[in-house]
This record gives sequence, C-alpha cells and structure tokens, in this order.
Amino acid sequence: MPRARRPRREWSDGVPPELLGVIFLDLACLADRVCFAAVCRAWRSVARAVGTPPAPRQLPWLLLPSPDKPSFFSLHSGAKRRLRLPESIRGARLCGSHDGGWVALAFEQWRGYAAVNLLSGATVLLPDRLRTAHPLAPQANTACEHHMVIRTITFSGSPSAEDCLAAAHVSSASNIAFWRPGMNGHWITCGVAVALDVIQDIIYYENGLKQGFHVLSNTEDIVVYTPNSVEGASLVMSRSSYQIQKRADYRPDNLRRKSRTVSRYLVESRGKLLMVLRLARRGKHGFRIFEMNLAVAPAGGSEASWVELHSLPGRVLLLGRGCSRAVEVSQFNRLQLGSIYYLDDTSFDISLALSSGNVLGPEADDMFQMPRFRFQGDVLAGAFERLGKYSA
Repeated sequence: MPRARRPRREWSDGVPPELLGVIFLDLACLADRVCFAAVCRAWRSVARAVGTPPAPRQLPWLLLPSPDKPSFFSLHSGAKRRLRLPESIRGARLCGSHDGGWVALAFEQWRGYAAVNLLSGATVLLPDRLRTAHPLAPQANTACEHHMVIRTITFSGSPSAEDCLAAAHVSSASNIAFWRPGMNGHWITCGVAVALDVIQDIIYYENGLKQGFHVLSNTEDIVVYTPNSVEGASLVMSRSSYQIQKRADYRPDNLRRKSRTVSRYLVESRGKLLMVLRLARRGKHGFRIFEMNLAVAPAGGSEASWVELHSLPGRVLLLGRGCSRAVEVSQFNRLQLGSIYYLDDTSFDISLALSSGNVLGPEADDMFQMPRFRFQGDVLAGAFERLGKYSA
C-alpha cells in the first residue's frame, strides 16, 4: 500500500517573520504592500503586526485603460498591477486627474462627465453644459447655454472638497470653463465668452503676486483666472495677466515648418513656475525648460520673463496636460536624475470624441504616427511611450 504523501509546505510559510517585516517596509508602492498582504495568512499577519507606518511618498501611477483588464504601471517597482474598476469606468475617456486617486471621466466620450476616486469609489458628477452671458446684452441678467466637449480638466484641490475649483479646456462658445461644487447644471466662463489664443496647458498655481488658474497659450503668454472671494455668492472669475517679455529666440508656431512642432507644459517646481517645450522633428524629440522670473513693473502690475534652465538639479519631470509634476529624485531610488518622462498627448481629435459610444483607442490622437496615450496626474492614463532625456 503506497505511503500517503505528507502535505507539502508552502514556500511562503518558511520565511522568518522578522525578514518579512523588513521586506514589507521596503516596499515603496502601496499596491505592492496590498499584494504582499494577499499572499497568505502568515504574510498578512506580518503586515498587520508591522502596523501602519507612514506611507512612503508615492509616484504617479501610469494607468493602462482597457475595457476588459484595466491595470496600472508602478514607477516604484517597475511592475504592472491589475486595477479592479467598475465596468462603467473601464471604457470611459480620461480627461483629468488630481492627487489622491481622482480622475475626471467622460462616460459617453462627449458627455456624462464625473470625477471618480479610483481608490474609494467616490463620485462627483460634473455638468456638460456651458453658460455664458448673452453676447448682445452682457450686462443684462440673461444667459445662453451651450453644449461643450471637455478636453482636459484641472482641479485646484480634491474634487469632493467644498472649496474645490475646476478649470476645463473645452470646445464650445469659449475654450475655457470653470466649475465648483454646487453648480450642478452648468460651467461658466469669465464674462462674455471670448475665445483665447490656443490653450497649451492649465495649472493651479500661486506666488507672491497672483493666485489662480494659470493658462498658457501658444504665444507663451500667461492669463490668470481668480475666483471671487465673497462667501455664498455665485462663482465669478476675474482675469489678469503677466506682462511677459518675449524671449530672444521666440518664434510663432505659424512660422514653423510643418515637420517641426512644439508642445508646451506648465509645471510647478520648488515654488517656481516652469514652462517646458517639447520639440518634435521627424519623430525625434528634444526639450527646453524655462523658469518664470517675476518682478513688479515700474507702472505697477506684474512683469515677467522666461529664463532658460540648462540643468535640472535633483529633479525629474513627468509631463501631461493639466497635471504635470516635478519630482525630487532624492525621495525615490528608481528615477534617473535629469530625465523627463512624458506621454504623447499633443493633440485632440474632437470628431472622435463626438462619436458617442465609441471608445477612444491609441489611434485617437495619433498626430505623430506612434502610440499615443493620456497622462493623468496622480493617476496617469495611458502607457509609457518613451523616456525623453533632458536636453538644452
């Protein structure tokens, strides 16, 4: 009679708890810590025994959307992890994000907007109409409402916070719109709807002179939109700008050759506002970085200039519309000093967004005939295209 086999001992049971505790604390990515605790009961007990030490500072997640198996890529561990999302979110178009796991979505490509927290499931519905003052009677108490397509959304804070503000780059009667909690039916513009220059990027930023949404145009000018400070009053946005001196080698986009394109991003780094130029020529990419130098103009107001930086000491940049980040390399051990991580999000095909019911694929924005994906803030949407080295 054959001897009964002894039950095989799982390899995970033989690791000393002390060593497991060291391994657990060495995991920088929170998702990796969750996976650690899910291996077996012994490992889960170690995770509980370690307690809840301060979570390490997190790098943005690179979200890989898919109707079937959505996942994300962790810059901490260099691994791809499964992301369990409700079915309604998997096929949505991503158009913004904010720290803490918030993403802005268009459930039906051109309508059905919401801010959703991928970690908690919290949802904040966003309107899909734009209200403007009547163009023939801007001072009268009359308004017009328009359909709108949101390209990107930038939040000033958590979308669930009462004092949150949102600015959106839109296609409608105006190319910029604003919203705050409580405005359930519409977004607003700043006064009469007037189209600005081509919007390149939007960031919420404050310095000693101005605070609010800083909007970068293709002429490298900055317009600042600031909300009214009267508590309980309807949202009203005021507009101001910097007197920016053109850099010596500035060249308008319409004078560039068709084979040469430039994309501009705004990034806050060490309290300063940076403008990053991504230059593309026949499939090759280069970067130039400028820092805004502020001064008080002799006649009053804000005077500014773009000063080029020829090095990026101690930092790495992650570029994306409305949600770029500057990261200190000293806080992370997997980032290469002086590098720029970016995704190719330079164009937006509104005809595809208007195709209700169709999921935008990688070809949706394919300006350069290469895989293109969206990069969304603290949660990045898309997939890594390449690592672009910083070059002057």
